Amino acid sequence: MNYTTNTDINVELLDSLYKDSSLTLEGLDLSSLDDYANYLNDVCGLKDNAVFHIISGEVMNDVYDLYGDNAYPDDLYIVCIKLECLKKPIALVTKRFEFGGRWFDDVVDNNAGLHSKSRLG
Repeated sequence: MNYTTNTDINVELLDSLYKDSSLTLEGLDLSSLDDYANYLNDVCGLKDNAVFHIISGEVMNDVYDLYGDNAYPDDLYIVCIKLECLKKPIALVTKRFEFGGRWFDDVVDNNAGLHSKSRLG
């Protein structure tokens, strides 16, 4: 199993992760990335040269205008992998709940919803 990591995050990539509904794990300790990759490989298979995109909380806050209780800690990491990098992504539909996995579009949309509510309150 070969994979790479990407920390060169820009708006175009975030839009791509959103449109893909990329598998997302918030708060992963990066020293556990190999364990996470092995787990995903066991559950659904990683394709050769899969890429894990590592987004800091600071970037998420800046791009999605998150603040206050809705903001991520700047040093928290959000790890995403596109579904096209997985051999059997369907295997994660319910399995992802066991490890806190979410879809990136849900993460963004839920944060936007909380953000709007926080402005009303």
